[in-house]
Amino acid sequence: MRSEIECVVEVMRTRYHEELTLCALADSARLSSFHMARIFRQETGLPPARFLAAVRQEVAKRKLLYTSDRVADISVQVGYSSLGSFTTRFTKSVGVSPGRFRRLAQLGQTAIDFSAGRVDDAPFAYGAIQGTVTRGDGQYDQPVFVAAVPPLGHERPARCCRADSGTGRWNVQYVPEGSWYVQAVSHRSGAGKLPIAVASAGPFCVVPGSVITVELDLKSPSQTRVFDVERAAIGAALPDLFAA
Repeated sequence: MRSEIECVVEVMRTRYHEELTLCALADSARLSSFHMARIFRQETGLPPARFLAAVRQEVAKRKLLYTSDRVADISVQVGYSSLGSFTTRFTKSVGVSPGRFRRLAQLGQTAIDFSAGRVDDAPFAYGAIQGTVTRGDGQYDQPVFVAAVPPLGHERPARCCRADSGTGRWNVQYVPEGSWYVQAVSHRSGAGKLPIAVASAGPFCVVPGSVITVELDLKSPSQTRVFDVERAAIGAALPDLFAA
């Protein structure tokens, strides 16, 4: 990633609670607003505003999990001036409201995943997608983030998991019935202009009780058509937040 854009990403990570305008972000990179926005999208696959919103949502998750602050206070802490806007965006992104997310977290990640799907379903109404991941760039010590992603236009939240190494197994559980794509992303394929390695597969038809096995081969983005560009960009630039 270009050093100017790395600087902008770092500003987002450390100053997400501030009112970061496009001009302020461009100033941090010593670029014009138009030029910065164009390069930022080229480097990350996302416009700055959407990237910043993703950072704020993931920081909010951590605060909900690891602090006792009120939801209204957390919304302000992560840069939202309106509790309603924060709640709406969080619910659309995660699948449950901030308050429900916090309550379910006490029961574990499985409870969050289950509730974010079809609330009235019993566990046997879900399937699973699992498999292995391989890569040819030698970065075997890098964790790999795998997501089951619904087709574009569907509001169902993605299901995610993490493989601790570039040659590990992965298992995405509690996948609702329907059509799903699988996507993986990791640091780093080569250097310089190849900051990430990605893999995509699907669509796969999940039925209750099914277990689908998929082999993912991580390659540079130029060699792979990524289904969900937003998830790949955020996962690559902010792996710790993506894992949360």
